[in-house]
Amino acid sequence: MAEVKPASPYSQRDLACAVKLSALLGWVGVIGVPLLSNSYNRGWNPDSVYLVFWYALFGLPISFLTCWLLVKPFLRIMMRRQISYVRAAIWGAGIAATLIALRLAIRFFRSGRMSQDSKSSSSFGDGFGTISVNGVLTDYGWWLFAKNSLNFVVICILAALVVRLIIGPGNKGVRIEASR
Repeated sequence: MAEVKPASPYSQRDLACAVKLSALLGWVGVIGVPLLSNSYNRGWNPDSVYLVFWYALFGLPISFLTCWLLVKPFLRIMMRRQISYVRAAIWGAGIAATLIALRLAIRFFRSGRMSQDSKSSSSFGDGFGTISVNGVLTDYGWWLFAKNSLNFVVICILAALVVRLIIGPGNKGVRIEASR
């Protein structure tokens, strides 16, 4: 007799939908919300609409590429079982933490190389303070990194909850027989 395996509660179509929604919601959270809130505070002008167009033209493909390459493997693992809202929030925070750790590792690698070069010196700031000197983050730079990282975690949790709301809890108890 053939062995009976439990089927995944989500289809490949659900997975693709989750990845696309994650990319779109991530872009809206990272680019759209700050840009629209800034435009709302300062008033709407043609430049705001123009910036949204350019951010969408370049930002959305980057968002989709990032989600297909980095987020999809996590979603594939996560969607092997049914997803509750709590589980979605935990996975959203975990995915965000992993992407932040990757960004931090790249930053350490680049700053280590820049700080070792004795022939060049650089300083980077945002008008309020110095963010980095020779590629190494200052206290203010670390504060900005922590603040932006926390915002990113919140965006990822909210995106995960919205994705769970749209794709649903998955099919329960569906079984398929393994082929011989």
